[in-house]
Amino acid sequence: MLKETSLTVKICGWITKYSIYVLVFLMPILFLPWTSEVLDFNKQALLICLAFISFFSWMLKVLISGEFKVNINKVHIFLIILFLAYLLSTVFSIDRYGSFWGWPRVTSDSLLSVIGLVIFYFVASNVFSKKEITASVYIFSVSALIAEIFGVLQFFGLFIVPLGFTKNVAFNTIGSAGGLGIFAATLLPLTIVLLISARKWSKLLFAAEIFFSAAILLLINFSMVWWTVVFGTALLMICGLFKRDLFDGRWMALPMFFMAVSLFFIILNPQINWLPQKINEVSLSKDANFQIDIQIFKEKPVFGSGPGTFSYNFSKFKSPDFSKTALWEAVFNNGNSKIMTSLATVGGFGILAFLALSAAIIFYAGKFLFVNKNDSGQDIFYSILGLGLFISLVTEIASYFLHNSNLSLDFLLFFLMAVLVGLIFGERKEYDLKPSSLLTLFVTFTFTLVFIFGLGLLILGGQRYAAEVSYYNSLNALQSGRLDDGIKNLENAASANSNVDLYFRQLSQVYLLKAQDVLSDKSKSQGDKTNTIQVLVSNSINAAKIATDLNPKTAGNWLVRGYIYQNLNGLISDSSTWAINSYNEALKLDPNNPYSLTQLGVIYYQNKDYQNAKTNLDQALNLKPDYSNGLYFSGLVFDQLGQKAKAIEQFTVLSKLNPASSIDIQKIIDNLTAGNGALDGLVQQTPTPETPETLAPNQNTNPQTIPKTEAQPIKK
Repeated sequence: MLKETSLTVKICGWITKYSIYVLVFLMPILFLPWTSEVLDFNKQALLICLAFISFFSWMLKVLISGEFKVNINKVHIFLIILFLAYLLSTVFSIDRYGSFWGWPRVTSDSLLSVIGLVIFYFVASNVFSKKEITASVYIFSVSALIAEIFGVLQFFGLFIVPLGFTKNVAFNTIGSAGGLGIFAATLLPLTIVLLISARKWSKLLFAAEIFFSAAILLLINFSMVWWTVVFGTALLMICGLFKRDLFDGRWMALPMFFMAVSLFFIILNPQINWLPQKINEVSLSKDANFQIDIQIFKEKPVFGSGPGTFSYNFSKFKSPDFSKTALWEAVFNNGNSKIMTSLATVGGFGILAFLALSAAIIFYAGKFLFVNKNDSGQDIFYSILGLGLFISLVTEIASYFLHNSNLSLDFLLFFLMAVLVGLIFGERKEYDLKPSSLLTLFVTFTFTLVFIFGLGLLILGGQRYAAEVSYYNSLNALQSGRLDDGIKNLENAASANSNVDLYFRQLSQVYLLKAQDVLSDKSKSQGDKTNTIQVLVSNSINAAKIATDLNPKTAGNWLVRGYIYQNLNGLISDSSTWAINSYNEALKLDPNNPYSLTQLGVIYYQNKDYQNAKTNLDQALNLKPDYSNGLYFSGLVFDQLGQKAKAIEQFTVLSKLNPASSIDIQKIIDNLTAGNGALDGLVQQTPTPETPETLAPNQNTNPQTIPKTEAQPIKK
């Protein structure tokens, strides 16, 4: 019996450690092709699965053995405070579902991701010995090298993975190009330190990683990445001066070299012709982000709008001038940097909690590295390792002020914290679980609670993952013109996870497309068409309503609902009234959107309410003077109001913006010049509602989307 118990304890310990090893290896390189979000969504699923498996096996080991060791330190307290900040921010979030789960909001900022990262930190910092910490650092270095090699090959157009979405030079396993640059810049100080202290074959590993890190930095060539390198290498040189007993001073030439190169590129910004074309990334400016932060801080200063909800704040508080840019239809899911984004989403409490955690670990790591003396050879090695971990950790914290993060970068932060805390606080306090003791009762209750909660999360997460697979299959089907298969898979996705407004929003549109398909089908009788269309129309309306009920704070849901009703004008009673109400709700959430105002103008034009049509179209064109759809209907409205000169002016501008349609527009101008109606002698059609751009693509999504087919208004 004792042997069986001992074996079970060993197996549990093995599962605990190797689950962490597998997680450390896979997080930087994992992507999967069967979900619409190929990176962070799958990384989150991996994180939650392996973190809970590791934690469950550790709990089982504790209960069987009747004893456990815990690394008790003050850093844990600050991490718990950060977790509480995210928890409270999620409770008071404007989108609780999105803040908790992430996708289709921002996965890396979700509470679920934070839960997985905290569990990973707890297990790694408490279970790993110094030897196992070293092994995990080496494992992560191998994975980082693979990610960097893959990124370099992508930049040169050498697509070694035969999948459609990977055949893009900007695609990599970390995230955006800037994210890959920050990843390489953050690990650079640690890699240099390990190269100095490593022996035999491992020197080749770290030398290769430095080489490919340098290649990544040159290929990306972003100023904020170079500034991150400057910060990390400067910190490494400063620490090297204080710890001259650990290093041969000649090795300091390496960080000096990287600093000099970084400053060269920052100051002169040269473009190297023989390298692949530089990838451009678009982000919100600091000033625009700051103005949004101020507005949301006035409303929700303590807990913010909720993790992953920056897009809501952007839509509501963006400058009217943004509509005059080429990106006027874009919705930014993140701000200019991780810190500026978090200021709006998790509020002052979340920012202060993060800064306090950062300050605490920097303080205790600095005390360990620069105050305590380590004389033995083993202690010197771990001091060198700790120094590298410390510098890379501080570098990544600094990068949060310069660039946005993702789940790979957040995992890197928690990994550095976990292994550094494991080195700093090497001693574990041991507890015995005696029968009938209060400690045993408390531990058993806590473990049971965590087990039930964790198991529930895994089950719900599995359903959510299955729904996302069905959703991605629907996008593939719709992209290839298989409308029925697309609808079936979307219905499966909505059935498997009925809490995602995105699925119902898309369903409402494809039901409408299917109704148009049935309407044009000459093989069916009129009676069959009528019955089928009635069902599809009803489904479309219900799906749009469910989307707004699930998430009334998303302007895109109201835009699609308005679009559906607008297409059904004349088919159901009060459809134009419902469309107007829907667009007005969208304007409350996105007040500077010329699309909503233009569609209101179109509806009023159809209803022959030309004055209200003019009011809304004027507002739309004030926001975006070159908006073709707005100019077209504005010209028609001026014609109906008898203002021919203004109508000619609008169509003249429209003709210059659309030279391919200038002949047709010229006919309208000729009619107006002759004193006739704008559309006299032309084929007059019912105005077609413009399809809303409701799904701003996240980075690293599979490119399949619902085809942007203009649905014609359905007639009786």
